[in-house]
Amino acid sequence: AVLGTAFHKVVHALKGILWNAGKKSVVSEDGKQDSIIFNREVAVKTAIGIIVGALGTFYPATLFWGEGSLQCAIDGHKTPFAATKHGLPNVLTRASIVDPSVPFQSSRDAMQLGCAKLLSIALACAGKFPGGIIFPLFFAAAPIAHAVLKAMSGYLPASVAPVAVMSLMAATQASVTRTPLATVLMLTLSSSSDTDLSRMLP
Repeated sequence: AVLGTAFHKVVHALKGILWNAGKKSVVSEDGKQDSIIFNREVAVKTAIGIIVGALGTFYPATLFWGEGSLQCAIDGHKTPFAATKHGLPNVLTRASIVDPSVPFQSSRDAMQLGCAKLLSIALACAGKFPGGIIFPLFFAAAPIAHAVLKAMSGYLPASVAPVAVMSLMAATQASVTRTPLATVLMLTLSSSSDTDLSRMLP
């Protein structure tokens, strides 16, 4: 719930910065008051596209919506990003800070990836881009769960990893969309071995 609340606050703050600043109220020739933004929408969306593109350059796993590469995030990059539905060849991931083709080397790597994905989702939401947030939020929560698990590896057995990852994914999604039952059903059905999304549970 903390992650979901933080996400809401970041989106709200970004909307205030991106859309409320720079509005000018002027009086037109016919005496009506108009709000002129001077192509603000084009400038804002272009800037967001550049920022999200830069995040994608340094964190290639944050590209796309996350559904096709969810397994990569869930298992801590044990499944190479290039092997997933939306994976990129290694030649396009050379500039990455967190290599998407090898398992997370540290909790810092996992946390960076999760935060970069959350930031790109928040920017897209604040920028009024169309699209959903369900699978992107699942994708963002999984690396953050891995970061916490790696940081607490001396205290938690490895057997709790699948439950911890799925729990943070569900909690984040449910706190943002306010749909706890649908979230549990989506995770339960998509993590079955009969689906292509994830083979986390037997």
